Amino acid sequence: YELLSQLGDELRFMLLTSEASISELNSASDNAAQSEIDGLKIAVSPLTDEKCVRCWHRRPDVGMHKEHPELCGRCISNVDGSGETRFHV
Repeated sequence: YELLSQLGDELRFMLLTSEASISELNSASDNAAQSEIDGLKIAVSPLTDEKCVRCWHRRPDVGMHKEHPELCGRCISNVDGSGETRFHV
């Protein structure tokens, strides 16, 4: 938990998924399954957000930008702006 929580929102990039979050084991959701790693449970659920055509992540801000209706805010920043700031590569 201590190590993974340091990644914050960038955990999703390590896990190659649109969204990822962690919580301490004692507050794991009821649908979390025990993994092969002792003390690690995993819960998976589908997102209903639209998929960005550039990065394929499902994000709530896809379609919110008139200039780029098929892109998420992160991709717009990378294409038309100064780019995103990543803390863990």
